[in-house]
Amino acid sequence: MGSRSFSKFAAAVVAAASVVVVNTPSAGAAAQEFIYSGQDYGYAGATFDWTGRSSVGNIDLIVSDWGCDAKPVYAYFLFYNGSLVPDSTPTRRYDHSGCDKEDYSTYNNLTWSISGDSITYMGVVVCRDAFNGPCKVGGLSGRNPYA
Repeated sequence: MGSRSFSKFAAAVVAAASVVVVNTPSAGAAAQEFIYSGQDYGYAGATFDWTGRSSVGNIDLIVSDWGCDAKPVYAYFLFYNGSLVPDSTPTRRYDHSGCDKEDYSTYNNLTWSISGDSITYMGVVVCRDAFNGPCKVGGLSGRNPYA
C-alpha cells in the first residue's frame, strides 16, 4: 500500500475511533481551534479559525523534528468533506532541526479551502520523511460550525 493510501486508511481508522467534540461558536464568531499530533520522532500543532463552509484561515502551524536519525519531519492537514470522506492538503511543511525539542519551524497565516463541498473536520498529520513514513494523525477538530 502506498504511503498516501496508508495515510487515508489510517486517518479513517483514527476518525472512527476518535471522540469528536462539537464546539458551537457564539453568534457571528467561531472559536479558534487547536489540533496536534505527537510521536517520539516529532510533533505538529496548529491553531486555526473556521472561516466558512469550505474554508479555514489564520492557520499557525508548528513542526518540530525530535528524532536523532537524520530524517526530517513534515506535517500536512487531513480534512473530511461533507460526506466525511477523508482527504489531505498537498503541501508538506518540514522541520529539519532534528534531535532537539527546542528548535522548530513555524508557518503562519496559512489558509485552505475546497470548492464544491464543505470541510467538516480538520486534523494534522506528522510524518518522518522516510520510505513509508511513519505518519501519525492527531485528534480531530470540533465540527465546522458553518458546514
